Amino acid sequence: MVRLRSALAVIALLLSSIRGYSAHLVGGELTYVCLGNNQYQIKLVVYRDCNSTGAQLDPESSIGIYDGVQPILLHNLTVYKGPTIPVPASTGNPCLQAPPNICTEYAVYTTTITLPPRATGYVISYQRCCRNATINNIPTPDDWGSTLTTRIPANDACTSSPQWNSLPPIVLCNQEFLSIPTSATDPDGDSLHYSLCNPLHGGGKSNGTGFTSPAPSPPAPPPYTPISFLNPSTPSNPIPGTPPLSINGSTGVLSGRLSVTGQFVVAVCVEEWRNGVLLNSIRRDYQFNVTSCQANIVAKIVSEVDDPTQICIGATVPFKHQSINASSFRWDFGDPGRSDDTSRLAFPTWTFSDTGVYWVTLIANPGWPCADTDRVMFRIYPPINPSFTHNGGPCFDQQPVSFVAQGTWYDGALFDWTFGAPGDANLAVFSGLNPPPIQFAQPGTYPVTLRIRSKSCDETYVDSVIVDPRPRLDSLIGPWVGCEPYTVTFDAGAFSRRTRSFEWDFGDGFSDSVEVPVHTYRVPGLYDVRVRMWTATGCRDTVERVYPGAIRVNPRPKVAMAIAPQRVTIYQPLIQVRADSVDADEQFWFDMDDSTTYAQQAFVVHTYRDTGWYAVKMLALNQFGCWDTLVDSVRVDPIYNVWSPTAFTPNGDGGNEGFRPVATGIRAYRLRILDRWGNVVFQSSDPQAEWNGRVGNDGAECPQGAYTWSLFTIDYGDSPVEQQGVVLLIR
Repeated sequence: MVRLRSALAVIALLLSSIRGYSAHLVGGELTYVCLGNNQYQIKLVVYRDCNSTGAQLDPESSIGIYDGVQPILLHNLTVYKGPTIPVPASTGNPCLQAPPNICTEYAVYTTTITLPPRATGYVISYQRCCRNATINNIPTPDDWGSTLTTRIPANDACTSSPQWNSLPPIVLCNQEFLSIPTSATDPDGDSLHYSLCNPLHGGGKSNGTGFTSPAPSPPAPPPYTPISFLNPSTPSNPIPGTPPLSINGSTGVLSGRLSVTGQFVVAVCVEEWRNGVLLNSIRRDYQFNVTSCQANIVAKIVSEVDDPTQICIGATVPFKHQSINASSFRWDFGDPGRSDDTSRLAFPTWTFSDTGVYWVTLIANPGWPCADTDRVMFRIYPPINPSFTHNGGPCFDQQPVSFVAQGTWYDGALFDWTFGAPGDANLAVFSGLNPPPIQFAQPGTYPVTLRIRSKSCDETYVDSVIVDPRPRLDSLIGPWVGCEPYTVTFDAGAFSRRTRSFEWDFGDGFSDSVEVPVHTYRVPGLYDVRVRMWTATGCRDTVERVYPGAIRVNPRPKVAMAIAPQRVTIYQPLIQVRADSVDADEQFWFDMDDSTTYAQQAFVVHTYRDTGWYAVKMLALNQFGCWDTLVDSVRVDPIYNVWSPTAFTPNGDGGNEGFRPVATGIRAYRLRILDRWGNVVFQSSDPQAEWNGRVGNDGAECPQGAYTWSLFTIDYGDSPVEQQGVVLLIR
């Protein structure tokens, strides 16, 4: 088992080593900023080829700080990776577009450390292996790693290194004249000098973390080995071209015209000088992809064809463009009446000196070798703004309708009219300024279209002509008959195409303003009904209708009865019922609520056969067919009585298992049972509840013996009665 674990460990270490030095590095840079109080912020940037199958960016990196003269390690810093960020697919030349299959990403490793002034200064270094095997200008490229290093001057008084101003481009385009900024800024205002220099080797493919491992921890001390180039490449001319690739020592601009394609290592060094003394230098070690590029600047004016709203908008025109990758512009509006008819704005506005046809020119990125030009014709005329008026009334019987065109047009303009759909009017279409009077076939809403063509302008106006029928009331109200109170729902039967208002007079002093009112007549009589409707828009008119004698309200019979007495007992259940108000021509009945009725008897004596509540009704019907009902209640009480057993045997044999006093003629009941010591063993307000011989009916069994019961009741005469007794519990 030990041997197996050792073998697995060796395999894992080998795999880790293979992953560690897999080719993926594109380059990097190392800088620092003095924060004051001997605090320095160190910033490491590592670039990686996204399309590489090699290892990802390290989650942590080792940065070593050595004495500036002796190879003495002072600090070995472990610095953690920031977010992985893609490098924009830039060529460094806005005229050129990079191919889509090239990808570079980077991460920033930042840390802060206290470094007091040192007579020999400091050397800061980082190393990582390995580079892509596809690099063309160095031998066996995947055997070479990279060293990024910089210095803090001796006895430093808070100096910061130069800081790169921008990311390097992903692609250099061959057969194109390059002008690529690779400048830096010095926070201290020191002088900077740029040069193409040697990239430095660092790391290797050995296992572990030593100086020859893929990620040395700590990195090796100086001096560092320069990487040799394959002919004809050199550190100062790393990529073949005519003229060769070079850098401006003052500005840091890379220029030249490359004649090859492939991947090439380039190192740019920036020296920091103060008062003629070299303080420090930084180095950007980077792999450039050299490939064929395509021009990506396109000038495109948004023309009248692209945007028809630009046609005939008047002398002042807001110009728009849809150019691609353009950063500067030059417009020429082609106005011969003006000498200042140009603009450098991206979206200018120009007012032409006269109407007519003009050729407008746009140059995208003027002065660039890849500048593009677009030339478009614009027809400058005032808008027609067509519309029309008509003199026809809004009511159908006020036709025909005459139409008059309005707008701005030139001589020779063409006019086309359309009046609804075919068959809607006596004339469906007409060409000319003044159409004949139009007669629409029936009420409705009709779209009328006017199209005017003048010069190059072509505009259309659509509006609706509404022809309404006269408002009318089609309802038939009455004659309707009912008994008081008589509730009637009225419907005006109104017809109009516009919003309408109503006024109702119900003839009994009441009114309403809704279209379908509901009204209740409460006094018998004969009533006239009047309704008025009017419209305030469209075909405006007022319509009124009167319905004489539309509503007849008949009286109901006047019902009155007397009951005596209204409360009796079952021993004497006799009541008297008398009708107090009956007309000779009315029919009436008494309903005693026990299946007994009496017809046309003004006085009855009735005997009830059972206790309870009874609803006695008197019903009456008069000669108009109107009826009325009166209801009163009668109560027949049971007789008060209490009976109690003297013993019970809760032994589970199914007989005489429980105890309760039986009470009749009561409306309230409360039973309590006490043992011989006065403890309550059972109590209830339910007349049907029995004591089962247990405490509270669900507790422990009570012993055999005598128990006292106390019963409090209230009878139907509201008289309270309290009784006591003794019951014997036998087990």
